Amino acid sequence: MKHYKNYIFDLYGTLIDIETNENSPALWKKMAGFYSVYGADYRPAELKKAYLSMVKEEEAALAKETGYEYPEIELEKVFARLYLEAPHTHEAVLSPGKNELKAFSAYIANAFRIISRKKCRAYKNTEKVLKVLKSRGCCIYLLSNAQYVFTMPEMENAGLVSFFDGIYISSEHRVRKPDPHFMLALLDEYSLDKNDCVMVGNDYDSDIGIAASVGMDSIFINTFELDDTEKNKRLLAMRNRVGISDYSPVLTVDDIGDII
Repeated sequence: MKHYKNYIFDLYGTLIDIETNENSPALWKKMAGFYSVYGADYRPAELKKAYLSMVKEEEAALAKETGYEYPEIELEKVFARLYLEAPHTHEAVLSPGKNELKAFSAYIANAFRIISRKKCRAYKNTEKVLKVLKSRGCCIYLLSNAQYVFTMPEMENAGLVSFFDGIYISSEHRVRKPDPHFMLALLDEYSLDKNDCVMVGNDYDSDIGIAASVGMDSIFINTFELDDTEKNKRLLAMRNRVGISDYSPVLTVDDIGDII
């Protein structure tokens, strides 16, 4: 395989093994309890419905503002709105003031993430791969569809932050994969030549697709053990969406350790 100067990694399902369940009734019961502490009263199902509705509203507004087909909102705005627009309220000693709302929404966002999260840890060979690439003089970048407010703590807890020469998280840039604007912004900021780069990820549409859309090589990590039929199906769907009939990853592996 070609030697690349720059490795651009996806995060979840590529470097970090994560599992969340945002549909759990227990999650929404606990989140309703959190909001109640601060004077905003919801029934659990009512809170979930309001959350999903506000996410759609924020995404539609951002798409209209930016013109991006794949906008990425900051979820803290949704959690702040849920507090400010609660249908039922009561006086609460801990109610956040206007100047406290940003910290409050970050706290609530992380509570939501921690409660919904079933596991979050680096894959066995993640650190080994990053160390080897660094020892070879390669630069390492992150291009992740994620929320900065809870993704950075998860990366810190996994001990991964120091390996990266640049970290691009979609919520900070208001756009997500597979929109090529997201990749092009990273390439532009760090003055990278796409021919010296390879995108590494576990999703045919977002990871392999964004590489294809800008003419960059890619490596597919088969994290979820897709069989050949399913891999071909997803690759074909990506090609059809991007409009490139002959694009394929330069390498497909079952374990991230196999890329070095």
